[in-house]
Amino acid sequence: MDRYGQPRKQVRVITYYGIDNQIDGIVLNVLIKKHRNIRSRLGISVPVPIDSEKVIEAIFKGLLLRENTSKAQTAQAYLPGFEELLYPERDELFNQWEASADREDHSRKTIFAQQSINVKQVADELAAVRSAIGSKVEVEAFAKDVLAAHGAFISPIKTGALQIDVAETPRALRDSIDVSRFITAKTPSFKARFELPIQENELYLSRTHPIIEGLATYVMEAALDSLDDTSEKRVARRCGVISTSRVTRRTTLLLMRLRFHIVTQRASKEYAMLAEDCQLLAFTGTPNRAEWLSDQEAIEQLLDARSEANILPDRAKYFLNAVLSEFDTLRPHLQQVAKERGRDLLTAHRRVREAAQTRGSASGRGIRYRVEEQLPPDVLGVYIYLPFQPSLR
Repeated sequence: MDRYGQPRKQVRVITYYGIDNQIDGIVLNVLIKKHRNIRSRLGISVPVPIDSEKVIEAIFKGLLLRENTSKAQTAQAYLPGFEELLYPERDELFNQWEASADREDHSRKTIFAQQSINVKQVADELAAVRSAIGSKVEVEAFAKDVLAAHGAFISPIKTGALQIDVAETPRALRDSIDVSRFITAKTPSFKARFELPIQENELYLSRTHPIIEGLATYVMEAALDSLDDTSEKRVARRCGVISTSRVTRRTTLLLMRLRFHIVTQRASKEYAMLAEDCQLLAFTGTPNRAEWLSDQEAIEQLLDARSEANILPDRAKYFLNAVLSEFDTLRPHLQQVAKERGRDLLTAHRRVREAAQTRGSASGRGIRYRVEEQLPPDVLGVYIYLPFQPSLR
């Protein structure tokens, strides 16, 4: 039954051929068999590469070439030596057909090279990239926190978007995001969304939008700036101490920047690319007796921890100095992590190249890759989490 409740009409396709008809036999045993062999090998059908008249001519001349001729057919005698004259007709047809199939196979492996890509490998690489750049939720939380902390006024509107006014933010922040490139209004205010679709006069703030990149650049540069705090309002710090119930022991979180040179060697020439990676490491206890955490998900969850009690400046400096004064004892582990990350980077780089079917150079020599770690790794931030004790509030 079809979708309207009516009986479906069935169409049957039947092939008629005569047992004692040599032309039908040639078509079935030669052309169809050849067609099925090519389809089985490539997974697609490749048409006969010559016109129909030549096919008919080849079939007609190939009547004498049937290998399994029945006894009834053997009565039809051939002239001695005439059979050998017909082989070139069949061979030419088959050779052209095979050449056409080879060209189609080569085209699928080059133009449509994605058919050979391992889907699981692509999924793993995509998951790693998404984890590195953050999701829509993380981008939205980052933008709201940074803008609000620097004096921006954020309010929801009826359409579901956000109205963001940056008139009261520091001049350096406004210069970093330069909203005048995206709005025509004279006032530094704009409507924004963090997911599609958007409406007229709204901005879609994705991970790679210039406003988001400008905010990230401003926060990073302000945190790394060595000027006194009174010169500019800054909310990001390279060091910090908070009290939270997320931890039961003193835990130190390190934000590391790792740098690598990915060296590609073709024949006698080498080409280097710079790769950077940020890594979160955490340990409990003191630096000289550090117990490193291995659960990366648990480490990342520390970023969401909020302070639940005030910590006096002198107490915060005490804990920070305790870590910084013994930081050299941590460097061997940090360098080991950098080397392990370098090996993972090399493996991922080779895997992507192989998936893209990168070949050797024209001279026949292969391409080789290696990764050189740029040690020591940079320490961008040190953050200490103290167990929350209600009695000390």
